[in-house]
Amino acid sequence: MPRVIAFFNQKGGTAKTTSTLNVAAALGERGRRVLAIDLDPQASLSMAIGVDIAGIERSVYDLLLEESLDPATVVVSTTIPGVALIPSHPDLAAAELELLNVLERERQLAHRLADADLSAYDIVLIDSPPALNILSINILVASNELIIPIEPHPLSLMVLRRLFDTLGRIRRLNPGLRVDGFLPTKVHHSSRLATDMLDTLAEEFPDLPLLPAIPLSVKGAESTAERISVLQYMPRSPVAAAYREVGAWIEQAGAQPDE
Repeated sequence: MPRVIAFFNQKGGTAKTTSTLNVAAALGERGRRVLAIDLDPQASLSMAIGVDIAGIERSVYDLLLEESLDPATVVVSTTIPGVALIPSHPDLAAAELELLNVLERERQLAHRLADADLSAYDIVLIDSPPALNILSINILVASNELIIPIEPHPLSLMVLRRLFDTLGRIRRLNPGLRVDGFLPTKVHHSSRLATDMLDTLAEEFPDLPLLPAIPLSVKGAESTAERISVLQYMPRSPVAAAYREVGAWIEQAGAQPDE
C-alpha cells in the first residue's frame, strides 16, 4: 500500500490545490509514481491538470458511491510526467446527502483504497475541499499522513484550533493518522507579518515541522492556465525550486521510522 498523504485545511485560499499539483510534479520528477485524487467538488485540481470534466465517464463521485467500482477504471492520465489522477466532478457536491444513509459513510474512501490494487503507485496525494464535512472526514479516515498548507495570515492561525479538535476526534476512527507538518504558502519573505506569523506557528505547535516555504508568486496561476505544473511552466523559478524542496522533504519524511 502506498503512502496516502492529504493536503488538508478547512480554510479556503491556502493553496491546497496548487500544492497538491506541484508536489505531485516534484515527486514525479524524483521518479516516484504518484496518484492524485481530487476530492473537491469544485474540481480545480482536475481542471488544472487538463481534464475535461464535462467529458469524463466516471469520477471520484462514482467511486465513493459505487462499492463495486474498480478504482482503476476511474484513473485518467495527466500532462504531468509520473502522475495519474482520479478526477472530481461537480456532482461530488451531492455526495454529502447521498452518503447520509450509507453504512460506514465516513469510511467509504478508506474502503475503496484498501480494496484497490495500488501497486502501480508509490504515493497517493489527496486534494481536499475547504470545509469540514463528510467528504473531509472520508479524507482524514483514509489518509496515513496529513500536510496542512497554511498562509501566514492571522485568520489562518485562528481556525487551526478547530482543525486540531477535529483531528482529535478523527483519531478514534483512524488512530494511525500522522500530521507531517505545516506547508507555508504564499509567503512574502520580506514581509514582517509573514515572519511573525511563521514564528507564532512554530511557538504554538513546536512538535510540528515547518516544511520548505512556498513564495508568493503569480507563476502558479499562470501555469494553471496552461494546464501544467509550475515545474514545467517555469522550471527555474523560485516557486518551482520551493516545490522541489517540498517533494524532497516528503520523500525523506517517508524514509524516517515512525515514532
